[in-house]
Amino acid sequence: MIGKLEWVSCGLGALYAATSNPHKVELLTLARTRPLLQREPRQHFAGYNTARGNMQYVLIDAMTKLAERSAATMPWREVKQWRPFSIDALGLVTLLGADEVNKALGTLERRRYTEYLPFLAAYIVAGDRFADEQAGYSLYNITDGITTTELKSWFTRWLSAQKVLNATTIFRWQVSEKPRQIGAVDLVAPLLSFLAVAPLLIFTVLMGDWFGFGNACAIVCSIMVRSFILWQRRRALDSDAAPKSVPVPTMSLDDEKLPNSQSGPHLPDTTSDSSLASVKQLHREQSAPTMEDTVKMLVTRADGKMVTIYAPRRILQVFVREATLPRPKLYHAARYCGWTAFGTQMCILGMSSLLTQIYTVVLLVFSTWAMCHSFSFDIGRRTSTRPAKDGSSSEYIETHFGTKLEVEQENPRHGEGGGMDKRMHAYVRLQPDSKQEAMLKHWSMLPFDGVPWYDDFHQAKETYAARVAGSLSKSSLSSASSQHSSLAPAK
Repeated sequence: MIGKLEWVSCGLGALYAATSNPHKVELLTLARTRPLLQREPRQHFAGYNTARGNMQYVLIDAMTKLAERSAATMPWREVKQWRPFSIDALGLVTLLGADEVNKALGTLERRRYTEYLPFLAAYIVAGDRFADEQAGYSLYNITDGITTTELKSWFTRWLSAQKVLNATTIFRWQVSEKPRQIGAVDLVAPLLSFLAVAPLLIFTVLMGDWFGFGNACAIVCSIMVRSFILWQRRRALDSDAAPKSVPVPTMSLDDEKLPNSQSGPHLPDTTSDSSLASVKQLHREQSAPTMEDTVKMLVTRADGKMVTIYAPRRILQVFVREATLPRPKLYHAARYCGWTAFGTQMCILGMSSLLTQIYTVVLLVFSTWAMCHSFSFDIGRRTSTRPAKDGSSSEYIETHFGTKLEVEQENPRHGEGGGMDKRMHAYVRLQPDSKQEAMLKHWSMLPFDGVPWYDDFHQAKETYAARVAGSLSKSSLSSASSQHSSLAPAK
């Protein structure tokens, strides 16, 4: 055992001498190997076969020759000094801010000023991660008696980005009669993007920083890819929410009177007027609901808050169904370009000049912060305060969504303490009928009968109905007085 350790120590000493101080190689090698070589092979390798002994002698001879070589001829020193370029870990900053960018871009809201600025975590767009569905949301359509948890990604992200009350916030969706037109304010976002990225392109070319120039080109490519992908998503929503009108066949008068009027000759009508009226009424009740009917919905968020939504049935499908992309092949091709731009920027950002690195990091961080904050002036929200249906004061926030959709948010002001911000008062404002209340009980949104909770619920319903009636009477009196005052000079 001691002999084996001596041979290993000899070999390690030779290698260390060759790499640290080549002038001491010969002395160190001779000092350590001569006592070992002078021993008898049989005495030192007692119990070992001849083949293993010869192998160890060959190894010692190879180590000795390796130690005698000059350090300048060693290839590892050349490999260590080989550095045609340097890769810095600074490019990893492009991975930061993924959650914030995912939440902000997933709402599909158009921004007036930060629409075309470069952001961090560009792979969120390239990987289509902002379109992944989120769990924890439920929709209750009390008008049609339907409930589902499969809500689309843009709707859940948009809903989670809104500042809502605990239970009494109301959203009213509608399709605009006149689509939103492009105005002068829409040119501000491209101008800001040009002013932010153009200096990076210019001074990298003037300095000859071609890695920095490639970084700037990757930023421009990622902006173009994101703009195209968001445009495709928004256009798909507009197309599904407001499709082209399709003529609906109407029933003739004869078909409405008698189901078998087309078979056989026309016989004299022996039914009375009352029975004919009852048949017409039954037909109206059994007819399918129209697409313009307003649907009442309750949506629970992942944080437990509940909101009320009024929307036409024609746009209900965009909440629960995936919109059809206009050009899916170009959409996927743009995603590939986005991956290429992201990988290029991540690799070459650390190889650019220090000025390019500082400018890029500051630009990406500031633009991402401004976009994720969702300022009201950037989104285009218009806030006002006016009386609600029951005469109380409410805050209204109006926003254009896409080119054809509009949404109005109502936040009732309950005063200090927020005692009225409960689900009970949300149900009272919803004004459900007996069938809808039964549906809410079936979904466990309302407790079963026979509990004291219903005493407060019925009292709140009566109070709200009285306030609504009083508000309507005041509004009718005020309109009548204004009309009378306008007609007074004519008399």
